[in-house]
Amino acid sequence: MKQRFPKHLSYNYKLEIDRMPAKADDRLSLKVILPAIFIGILMVLLGIFELNNGLYDEEAASIYKLAKDIHQPLVSNEFADYSFILLGLGIIAGAIIAHIRYKKIYFNGRIFNVDFKGVFGEVEMFSENLRNYRGVRMRMEFFQFGIVNKNKYIIELEHIDPGKTIPLYISTDGTGIYDIWHYYAKRLEKPTIMDTDEGLKVTDTPDLNKNLKNYILSNGLAADYMVIPTLPKVFKYAQRNGKTILTGKKAFWDILSVIVSVWLAFYAAVLGIAVYNHDKIVKLAGTAWKADVCLGAAALVLVFCLLWLFRREKIVIKDNRIILIYKFILLSRKNQDVDIDSLKDIEIMRNPVNNRYYLALITQYNVAAFGTKMPLEDLRWVKKFLIHEILR
Repeated sequence: MKQRFPKHLSYNYKLEIDRMPAKADDRLSLKVILPAIFIGILMVLLGIFELNNGLYDEEAASIYKLAKDIHQPLVSNEFADYSFILLGLGIIAGAIIAHIRYKKIYFNGRIFNVDFKGVFGEVEMFSENLRNYRGVRMRMEFFQFGIVNKNKYIIELEHIDPGKTIPLYISTDGTGIYDIWHYYAKRLEKPTIMDTDEGLKVTDTPDLNKNLKNYILSNGLAADYMVIPTLPKVFKYAQRNGKTILTGKKAFWDILSVIVSVWLAFYAAVLGIAVYNHDKIVKLAGTAWKADVCLGAAALVLVFCLLWLFRREKIVIKDNRIILIYKFILLSRKNQDVDIDSLKDIEIMRNPVNNRYYLALITQYNVAAFGTKMPLEDLRWVKKFLIHEILR
C-alpha cells in the first residue's frame, strides 16, 4: 500500500517553537498569488484588446492578401482571443482559490489546535496532544515552478492520521535541513522518522549527533555491509589513482522521459521542416543570417535537451568525499559533492512525481539525490556499495 502524505500549502513556512504559544499559517504566499493574478489580468486585457481589432493593421492585411503564398491560419483570430481571455480568467480564479485555502496552527507546548479552511464550506478544527504524534519526519516533494522542477523540503510532526500531521518547516532551500530536522526532534523530544523503501525508519534523539559511519559501528550494523552482492550489469566499476569509480552504462527512463522524448520528436520534426523550407524562413526573418541564427539556436536547444535526456550518472569516491556526476556522452558535470564525515544517512526514498525511488545522501547541510530513475534493486545495491566503501 502506498504511503499517504498530507498536502501542505506553503513553500516557505516555519513554526517557531522557541517561545510559547507558537502559531503559524500554512498558506500560499502573496508573492506567488499576486504575480499570477497580474499575469492573468494581462492575458485577459490582451485578449479583449485584440478581439476588438486593437492590433489590426489595414495596410499589412492588404499586403498579405496580395502575397503569392496565401495560407489560412490554423485557428481563427477569435478563437485565439477567447482562448487568451479564458486562460487568463482561469489563472486569476486558480490564484484566488489557492489563497482562500489555509491552515492556522497553534501550539501551547502540549496541545496543537488547527483551523482548516477549504475552498467551500465552514472552517474545520481539531485539537491533538503532542504525545499522540509518532515523530518528526523529513521528506521531499517535487513541484513545478514555471518551467522548472524544484524540490520542496518538508519537516513535519507525523501522526497516524495524515490529516492531523503538523507542518513544522517548509522551504525550497535545503541548506541546513538536517540541523533543522534535528532541532525540532530534540525540542519536541521526539525521534526522527523517515519513510524508506523498507518502511518507517525511526532514529532516537541520542543517535542524531552521530555521522553514518559512527551510527553503524555503534549499533553493531557493520556486518550487514562487509560483503556486497555481485556488481549489476548496468554499472561499470573501476579503481585508479586512489579513486573508486562507479558509472552507469546507460541512461534510465521513466514516464516523464517518455513524455519529453515525444515532445522532442515533434520539435525535431518541426525543425526539420523549417530547415527544408529554408528560403521561406529567410523571407520571414528578413535576412539569411537572421534565419540561420534562429535555426542554429533552435538546433542547439534540441542538442542540449537530448544530452540531458540521455545523461548517465557516475559516482566517484576520493579524499573522503562522494562526488555525484552527470555524464553527457563525452562531457561531464559535477552534480553534488558530499563530505563523508558530514554524512548522516543514506536511504532510499520515494519520488512522488513519478512514484519511483531515489537514493538520498543526507548530510548535516543538505540532501543529495542519486538514481532518480533507476530500478529499486539497483538503488539497493548502490546503497550497500557506498556504505561498504565508507566502512573500509
